[in-house]
Amino acid sequence: MQLRLIGELRLLEEIRRRFNVPVQEGDSGIIIGIGDDAAAIAPPVEKNEKLLVTTDLMHEGVHFDLSYTAPFHLGFKLVSVNVSDIMAMGGTPRYLLLTASLKDDTDETFFWGFYEGVSHALKQYGLALLGGDLSSARHDMVFSATVLGAAGRLITRGGAVPGDRIYVTSATGDAACGFEVLKRLAPESKEAVKLWKNFADPLPDMMLTHGEAFVKLDGSKISTLLARHLMPVAREVRELLPYITSMIDISDGLFIDLCRICDESHVGARVYLEKIPISESMRFAAGLMGLSSLEFAVSGGEDYELLFTLSPEAAEKVDCIHAFCIGEITDKERVTVDNSGREAALKAGGYQHFGIA
Repeated sequence: MQLRLIGELRLLEEIRRRFNVPVQEGDSGIIIGIGDDAAAIAPPVEKNEKLLVTTDLMHEGVHFDLSYTAPFHLGFKLVSVNVSDIMAMGGTPRYLLLTASLKDDTDETFFWGFYEGVSHALKQYGLALLGGDLSSARHDMVFSATVLGAAGRLITRGGAVPGDRIYVTSATGDAACGFEVLKRLAPESKEAVKLWKNFADPLPDMMLTHGEAFVKLDGSKISTLLARHLMPVAREVRELLPYITSMIDISDGLFIDLCRICDESHVGARVYLEKIPISESMRFAAGLMGLSSLEFAVSGGEDYELLFTLSPEAAEKVDCIHAFCIGEITDKERVTVDNSGREAALKAGGYQHFGIA
């Protein structure tokens, strides 16, 4: 049934039934949840904890393409990208506010598929939905989320100092490469991807455009790349939080986000290209498409890995750092170093709205 035949009130009542957290349940801190003009919370906080608030939106045609994106993917990703911002400041996410603007002729299966993805993310990150807003859209769909969290020690982009080591939590460029693969899939393969919810399940063979023809591709070789784009998982480095000097999540690209740390910390950086982690799946897919895996790794967006800095002394205190050291912070210069030792200017390549980095 189309949303215009259901109506806003019935949709809101069903959302309330599915997502409202009982006031007496546990220590959620929720006094008034879904159903009033505003939510009321008294979040349980530790001594000296600070409140964190972040918001992100996703616009059809800019942030997602419904030819290969299922509503389930969309709902999960919207929550993840906001949670990632909280974790990038050393915080713990707690509450979610959600806004959705959909076309009148949207089918309710899409609507509830989206909220199913949201529900999956709420459980994964331990969040409670406080409320939000619904609106009709005349053209493109728009979804927005606000996440509230708390942190005992705030970690910003502005704490790096010369001598600090630069780390990234995992391989970068996978999401951007996955996006490029998705765009090149044959229509029937895109439909198969939309049915894929559990990324532990095998992905069937895909048909990928190759020049003017299609080539058959083993789905297992690209499944991690597609998953990284469609349903990214926010990272956390809880055991390192007491030692990290600066941090940012990689939403627009490794180099552009590293430059943001440098800008806020008033420092430079030296990055060793051979130390940047690149997944075998990405090397395979990039090579198949005739594209550079390194270019994906340094400028591809939407990885939502964490990029952070540690002092050498702090690094020695930690038994095991589950991250890759890719360089160090310098006084001013921003350079890359290749495997021959040649230096080049570090360029802030990555995605920017209203322009290209």
